[in-house]
Amino acid sequence: MSPVSGSLVGGPIFQICWVVDDIDTAERHFTQQLGVERWLRLPNVHFGPDHCTYRGKPADYVVHVSLGYAGGQQLELIQPVSGRNIYTEQLAKSGPGVHHVAWIPDDFESALAEAGRRGLPIVQQGRVEGVGMEFAYLDGGPLGSYVELMKLSDEMRAMFDSLNPESAHK
Repeated sequence: MSPVSGSLVGGPIFQICWVVDDIDTAERHFTQQLGVERWLRLPNVHFGPDHCTYRGKPADYVVHVSLGYAGGQQLELIQPVSGRNIYTEQLAKSGPGVHHVAWIPDDFESALAEAGRRGLPIVQQGRVEGVGMEFAYLDGGPLGSYVELMKLSDEMRAMFDSLNPESAHK
């Protein structure tokens, strides 16, 4: 779906993310209290300085990631493990909570260029080596959280679809 004229992104929000200090407890809460039936845990995901930046400088950090779905909505939990990044910033500043919403623009590079024209700084960006995923977090300004733009390979889209209980590709 194309963005509305004058908008940066179009289509529905792809993902909502919480930064947590205990991923096991967070998964249990979402499962027991909110009905998220299944999680895909990705422990010790490393983002190195050759493919990630944080506030304009090379970054080197590790996070635990967990992905689940509430209906067709992707949920992500991130627990920082080591290094400095926007996730450790949030825990230090305000504790666990909603961190970002993500969209997958039709044209990732054009969306980043448009964000630059609008003066929206990229706070953290990178790629996940070997899986076909790129990401950029835009400063949310008065929103108090970040907006993530994602670029996904066909293989990554298929993997996400396989997790989604409402996906037609299941």
